[in-house]
Amino acid sequence: MKKLIRVIVVIIVCVFNISLNAQHLWSLKECLDTALIKNITINQGYLSSQINKINLIQSKAAQLPNLYLNDSHNLNSGFSLDPYTNQYTSQNISSNNLSLNSSVNLYNGHVLLYTIKQNQLLFEAGLLDIDKLKVDVTLNVMAAFMQVLMDYEAIEVAKQQVESSTVQVTQTEKFLQFGKVAELSLLQIQSQLSSDKLLQINAENQLQLDKLTLLQLMETPFNTSFEIKKQETFNFIPFLTPSPTQINTASLAFMPQIKSAKIRIDAANESIKIAQCLGIPSLNLSGGLKTGYSSIRSNTSTTISYQSSTIGYVKGDIAQPVTGIIPVTITNKQIQPIGDQLKNNFGEFITLTLSVPIFNRYLARNNVSMAKINIRSAELNEQQARNDLRKAVEVVYTNQISAGKKMIATREQLDLEQRTYSDMEKKYAFGAVGATDFLIEKNNFNKASMSFIQAKYDYALKTKMVDFYLGKPLNY
Repeated sequence: MKKLIRVIVVIIVCVFNISLNAQHLWSLKECLDTALIKNITINQGYLSSQINKINLIQSKAAQLPNLYLNDSHNLNSGFSLDPYTNQYTSQNISSNNLSLNSSVNLYNGHVLLYTIKQNQLLFEAGLLDIDKLKVDVTLNVMAAFMQVLMDYEAIEVAKQQVESSTVQVTQTEKFLQFGKVAELSLLQIQSQLSSDKLLQINAENQLQLDKLTLLQLMETPFNTSFEIKKQETFNFIPFLTPSPTQINTASLAFMPQIKSAKIRIDAANESIKIAQCLGIPSLNLSGGLKTGYSSIRSNTSTTISYQSSTIGYVKGDIAQPVTGIIPVTITNKQIQPIGDQLKNNFGEFITLTLSVPIFNRYLARNNVSMAKINIRSAELNEQQARNDLRKAVEVVYTNQISAGKKMIATREQLDLEQRTYSDMEKKYAFGAVGATDFLIEKNNFNKASMSFIQAKYDYALKTKMVDFYLGKPLNY
């Protein structure tokens, strides 16, 4: 039974290790793709773009003739006018009017063409606005990804310090047994080990917080098993960076906010053309078919017959009647069938309407004035977009130069501290220096190591941002 339990435990451990080894590691591209797909603001931008597309489709459809089928049924009681006999009657009337109407604009100063062009421009600008949102998300995800990478390396350095301090505690305990050091030295080394463990715990906690930040940018629930690829594919040797003017010139050619601002100026120019058309005559063509029926419309027929009848008396003597042949009129009235009425009442009409705006309460003039203001506002927005981009490029350029200098300085400091610490570690092992001097140098080495890690990844991030504004792909 014990052997069976051991076999089951071994199998479970093996399966667990296999699942750990098969754990998915997220690359920067995968993180970016996930964030761009799930981002709420970007998806809202897609919805706005669909609305712009519908407006464009509708403006194109406005050039086509419309077609309406109208049907109205009326019930009248009391004294009223029969719509088909044009006679007043006191009878209850049930009538129906059926029509098929169509109209088309023949000329309105090309308002429809200008509107189509304007909606096309707004649709294109909306797509570019979505690209701008993607730029913002990309930069944020890239910064969060690099921060997690830095945390991984900081943890590795902290672990090495813990291992080193553990070895030194063991070594100092032996020194204490042989009387080479005082008990205070052991307490100092043990305190350093506790500090190194705390440093490792803080680094691990920071890693979890930065993972949470990255996952939230990806709109993904927090998962403790989330891991990213930790390979280093960037170069930490500073290189000659293009000037801010060169970077800005390159970014102006492809940054979506600049293209969007330019297109919105063109759309504003179409608005002034549309406003000017309000003072131009328009010509519309309309036509249709109509018919209907009335419940009291009837067919009337008259029949005349002749019959013998008393027409008088001789000298007023009723005993001597006088007879003669007289005409008798007989009127037959029959409700006309609905089918016959629809056929008899069928009619066609066509109308050509010319509208000449003589005075439209300054509507055209005021709309033109407002359109000019909108054009100026769009031009200022474009200038603001250019200024914002230039400022962002200047900041990115300055940050990269500063980060490169800092990385070189911290690297030189780390090299010196590493040699000094290595020499001090050997001296401490032989009892040539005390624990206090050794720990001071160890802390200096720890600080230099952490400073270099921060400087290294800060320079990597700033370099990636410069590459981004130069239009280079983020293939990390």
